[in-house]
Parts: sequence; structure tokens; C-alpha cells
Amino acid sequence: MAAVAESIKRYSRFFKTQQAMDVLDYGTGTMRNAVYLAQEGFNVYAADLPEQVNKLRGCPALMYIERLLATDELPQSNLNVDLVLSTYVFNIIMNSAERHAYLDNAVANLKPGGYLLMEVRCRQPQVSCDSACRDYFSCTECSKTLTHEELDGLLTPHGLRRISHYYRSHAVAAIYQMG
Repeated sequence: MAAVAESIKRYSRFFKTQQAMDVLDYGTGTMRNAVYLAQEGFNVYAADLPEQVNKLRGCPALMYIERLLATDELPQSNLNVDLVLSTYVFNIIMNSAERHAYLDNAVANLKPGGYLLMEVRCRQPQVSCDSACRDYFSCTECSKTLTHEELDGLLTPHGLRRISHYYRSHAVAAIYQMG
């Protein structure tokens, strides 16, 4: 299994202090972050696209997870979690409408005052995109990387406000809270 995201390790103590123990790992992939948090004492729900959920069925790591959901189940799930995790999901969702639908689902399953941890690849400002965006930077046609200001612009309309962020060499992680 791949290593847990650095932001998850970094902020898990903060979430425990805030008693944000019910978690939705939205875009769980291989469940690396979900399993880590479950082993740290969190109650974790994992969600991904239906085809990924089918791949995960029967996976031994499911014993750590409260429930595995397909993304099409999320609008009516009302999980009322304390925390939604999104690690690198926005780097693969290119369509603006799909991003807003993703955020609508996150907010619909988050309790008032709950948190969203968003980690994305960040732009390297000294380099600009070429026409094909092969280097995973950002231009008007492609949004494979984001800054914390761009995340703020996407998340604020959904009732979320940033309370913390940090940059690493290739990523930005930000914590948002429901207003």
C-alpha cells in the first residue's frame, strides 16, 4: 500500500484535538489514508467512483472502514461527518461543473462546523505551461495545479473558509471549516 499523504499525518493530531473523529475519505483510491486514520482511532467512511469501489470490494483493508460508498451514493448519504479528506482529487477533476458537484457532495456530508482537508499539487510559479500542459502546471485550459488562493475561490462559495494551509515542494494542503 502507498504511503499516507503527508497532510494526513501532519494534521491528524489537530483533528483529534478538535474531536473531528468521523471522517469521509472522498476519492479514497487505494484507501491508504482511510486505513491510516482508522488505525489511529478515527471512524472512517471511504468513497470513490463506482468502478474503483468495485475494485476495492473484498479488499482486506475494508475491515478498518465503517462503510465503502460509490460517489453516486453520496448525495443522499447524509453521513454528517466531522471531516472530509480530499487528497489530490482536484488534480484529476478538470471540469468546473464536476468540481462543484464534488464539493456539493462533500458539504452535504459534512456537519456544521466540520472540516475539509484539501491537498493538491501546487503550481511552481517560476515555470509556465506549454500548450499541452505536459508538466502538470496550470493554464486557462488546464487546471492540474492550484494555489491556496485558487482553492479559496473554489471553496468559499460552498460555505467553507480556510483556517490553515502549508506548502511543500510539490503540494499545498489547506484546512477549511464550514461556516
